[in-house]
Amino acid sequence: MKIAINSFILLLLLCSFGQLKAQDVWTLERCVNHALDQNLGIKQSQLLVEQALLTQKFNKNARHPSINGSSSFGYQFGRTIDPTTNSFSLDAFASQTIGVNASAILYNGGRINTLVEQAKLDAMAAKEDLMQDKNDIALTVATAFINTLFAKERTQNAAQRLELTAIQIETTKKLIQAGALPANDILDLEAQEALNQQEIILQKNAADIALLNLKFLLQLPANQAFDIDAPSIDVALDEAVDSWTLDEVYAKAINSQPFIKAGKYRMESASLQQKIAKVDKKPRLVIFGGVDTRFSDQVPLFGNPSDVLIENEVFVNGNPVVIGQNVSVPNRIGTVGYFDQLSDNLGQNIGLSLNVPIYNNGRAIIAEDRAKLNMLNAEYSNEQLDQRLRTDIQQAITDAKASKLQLIAAEKALAATKASFDNTEKKFQLGAVNSLDLSLTRNRMDAAEIDLIVAKYQYLFNVKVVDFYRGVPIKF
Repeated sequence: MKIAINSFILLLLLCSFGQLKAQDVWTLERCVNHALDQNLGIKQSQLLVEQALLTQKFNKNARHPSINGSSSFGYQFGRTIDPTTNSFSLDAFASQTIGVNASAILYNGGRINTLVEQAKLDAMAAKEDLMQDKNDIALTVATAFINTLFAKERTQNAAQRLELTAIQIETTKKLIQAGALPANDILDLEAQEALNQQEIILQKNAADIALLNLKFLLQLPANQAFDIDAPSIDVALDEAVDSWTLDEVYAKAINSQPFIKAGKYRMESASLQQKIAKVDKKPRLVIFGGVDTRFSDQVPLFGNPSDVLIENEVFVNGNPVVIGQNVSVPNRIGTVGYFDQLSDNLGQNIGLSLNVPIYNNGRAIIAEDRAKLNMLNAEYSNEQLDQRLRTDIQQAITDAKASKLQLIAAEKALAATKASFDNTEKKFQLGAVNSLDLSLTRNRMDAAEIDLIVAKYQYLFNVKVVDFYRGVPIKF
């Protein structure tokens, strides 16, 4: 019955690993690329880059003249002024005005050029922020990937221990049947077998949770068939780890870590903001010009004038005398046409506008002081980033060196406990020791195997973290 239970557990475990062929198997590179494509934080950072580029384009376009057209059409009645004649009229009439105006900045203290340069720095900082977000996501995914590999190896190790216990039980039964061992010696091994079965279930559950966490990190549907490609990882002890120094790694990190570059760009941008604040105190010279015209449906159109005899009676020496005079009177035949009025009323203007700041409620001074404070804040932020980078690098180097020593010790411990177990197992088969001694020796070897797995993956992770600061891509 116990053999059947063990066979079922092992079959279940092998089937769970065998599903790799049926499932969609992902490599570390694929996981990282997918996370970079789907992560919402990355998408938001990309939007910030696009916004910064638009601001840069907007500031560049401020160098160009601005041209605007305008037109208004209305119907007026009552006592109003006819825009075409500038005279009062009591008649209702329709009118329209059309104009085109242009202006260009001739001088503003170099404000536009400074804004263009500042926008360029802000765009570069946004790009570095995006790169930093990508690096952080890649490191997070790699960490989850390593955790999943670790959990899977722990599960396989538990399965191997169960298989070894099953072999020992079969050997013990034969020795008992041969009379070489007492019947009670099987009990300790059966208890060990039950613990091995429990350990498999626990480690399999831990592996499933690790894989699920990685799936959530990749924003994959919960019901999607998914597993990782578990490469054969041979953790070789790198002699270069012992020679790593803070100055060496820091020199590479300061040129490779995007958040350091972004901080420098922001400090330069804050410095330009001080220059912009000073520019606001300088005069501003603008050239402008325009063309306008107008139309009214009340402008009369006269035809050929007609002569009219006007007679006036005057008195000469008390006697009335009629005096006649021919007067040419305009003959109105309609109103001036639309396009004719636009042509006749065409006007142009050009001029210069000078704006000299004298007093603006102290806003320019306050803006300059605020820019100085922002500059100091940017400097302090950069110093904090630099200190944090140094601290993180020193911690990573220390952890890598310590984990290397831990791995060496774990390898020695496993070799020693394995030799001890092999010797105890031979004595057990000869009847020189009982099953309890064998189980105790076996438990020490199992613990050493687990410690080696933990040490191996801890060393692997710590070395990858230092490589991250050195600008080395994370891969197996």
